[in-house]
Amino acid sequence: MIKIPKEELLESLRSGYIEYKSCVEKGNDTTDLAHVKGFCVTIEQILSAYGGVKKEEILSIKRPIIGDISLRRKTPSADKIDYDTPTIFRKQFES
Repeated sequence: MIKIPKEELLESLRSGYIEYKSCVEKGNDTTDLAHVKGFCVTIEQILSAYGGVKKEEILSIKRPIIGDISLRRKTPSADKIDYDTPTIFRKQFES
């Protein structure tokens, strides 16, 4: 198993937030933003699950850089999904 010091992961998370802010300011496309968001969310989850880092500590890093912007994926609400149509066809219609 790879052992990465918690401080290094926290610094990577801080760098990810700074990169996200920079990408937004530059007007990068949604694909670039999605990659950076995914990186940040993954590091947040690793720190929470394995590093013993509390949500408050993550927010104390995040808020000064990007505020309370959520980097999580937006999921469609269940009431808007047509479960009568097979998934493969729903995906084709969404595109």
